[in-house]
Amino acid sequence: MSIAVKRVRPAEPGDHREFVRLFPELAVDDPVEDAGRFEAEIMPGALMAEAEDGHVVGYTYFQIIDDLAHVRHVVSAPEARRAGVGTALMGSVAERARAAGCTTWCLNVKPDNAAAIAFYERLGLAATYRTKAVRIAWSTVDAKLQVHDARVLPRRIEPEDDARVETATRLVKGQLASARKLEGRILLALHEPVDDTMGNIVGAAVFHPEFPGAFPFRVTRPELAFKLLAALGPYARPQDEIVNVVVEDAPLVADALIAAGATVKLEIVHMKGPLPPATAA
Repeated sequence: MSIAVKRVRPAEPGDHREFVRLFPELAVDDPVEDAGRFEAEIMPGALMAEAEDGHVVGYTYFQIIDDLAHVRHVVSAPEARRAGVGTALMGSVAERARAAGCTTWCLNVKPDNAAAIAFYERLGLAATYRTKAVRIAWSTVDAKLQVHDARVLPRRIEPEDDARVETATRLVKGQLASARKLEGRILLALHEPVDDTMGNIVGAAVFHPEFPGAFPFRVTRPELAFKLLAALGPYARPQDEIVNVVVEDAPLVADALIAAGATVKLEIVHMKGPLPPATAA
């Protein structure tokens, strides 16, 4: 049976069932968001692709962060592979991103997904770095406390700290403000105080206790990964024995966690590029 995309529309509350059906196609072991969190966090940036008969054949979820559109999910239904679903979804993302004033877009893809990488390259995206998502036991973090530098202290990141923290830790401008809007997120920085001021910033993380996981997660020295995780520990749920950590463009940090006993959940390639002009979307 031939399937064609009739339209791409904004997600609605009733689309949670389609999200639950299609999310496994991402082939990650992350938990599927419930209806409440879907409506609060996913739906505002989600688009659904519909076939001629009205059934959903794919979806995308993206976030606008300053002038960047970060495409988090792109999913085609198994019955609609190679039917132009990805092209329709990415074109709709580009259209909305341009309308929001974005100039660039980015996404993550598995390194062995050659077809997807080639597709994204045709849209002007190029590989920029690799990311490792790892899982580590809180008990392992506790065992590494002796390596901590006593001069480095944690503190909550306040809105007035955002620009400075983002610059020091190479985060995207606006990323912390975007994370702060999400329910239950804990934003922490590591700093070396100077005369009772914030001083030198050496790390930052956004922690989601219900996942449980930290993303983004940035430190300027690999050994500080354990200091930052230890600072997040008090916010963890008592029943959680592990924490997931997404380490972007920092192989030495990932290696330090792995050497301490972390396991690699997923390795991905980060791709980024200019938004295509309207005529090429």
